[in-house]
Amino acid sequence: MKFEVSERIRTSKSQDELITALETQFRKVAENTQRSGQTIEVKSIEASFGSINRKDTTVVSMTKADDGWLVVADVHYRPSVAFWIILIITLFTWVFWLIPIAFYLLQKNTVKTAITECLQRVKNEFDQAVQGTSKPAISNFEDLEKLGALKEKGLISDSEFEAKKKQILGL
Repeated sequence: MKFEVSERIRTSKSQDELITALETQFRKVAENTQRSGQTIEVKSIEASFGSINRKDTTVVSMTKADDGWLVVADVHYRPSVAFWIILIITLFTWVFWLIPIAFYLLQKNTVKTAITECLQRVKNEFDQAVQGTSKPAISNFEDLEKLGALKEKGLISDSEFEAKKKQILGL
C-alpha cells in the first residue's frame, strides 16, 4: 500500500537548510533515517510493539514552488513477515485473526500522523507570514491550540513552544 503526505512550506531558506531540518525531525520518530543528496529515506516510523506487523519506508523529497518548497513524503507501507505468520497461525481461530489486521491498520494511521507532525513542525519553523497582512484572532487561536497539542504529545520542547507562541502572537 502506498500513500503520500505533503506540505507546502513558504520560505526563502535554501533547500539544504530545509532538508537538514526535516532530517532532524524524522530522526526523532524513526529507527533509521538516511540522507541521500536532496532526499531522505526513513524507515520504521514510530516503532512500537504493534509495528511488528508492518514495514514502512518513506522517501521525503522537495520541489521548488513559487513561494517556497513543496515537501512530499512518499510512503511504502506493507505487511511484515511477522504479520503473515501471525495471520496464518490465527486464521483458524474464532476471531483472533482480526488482531494482526487491526494492528496493521492502526499502525498505518500512526505512521501517517507522525509524518504529518514532522512536516508541520518544520513548516512552523520555516513558514514566513505574508508581510503587510495580519492573521485574524481566530486563526491565532487555532494555531495556539495546535501548538499546545504538539507540546502535550511531547513533540516539541517548552522552549520551542514558547518561541512559536511568541511568533504567533507577534510578540
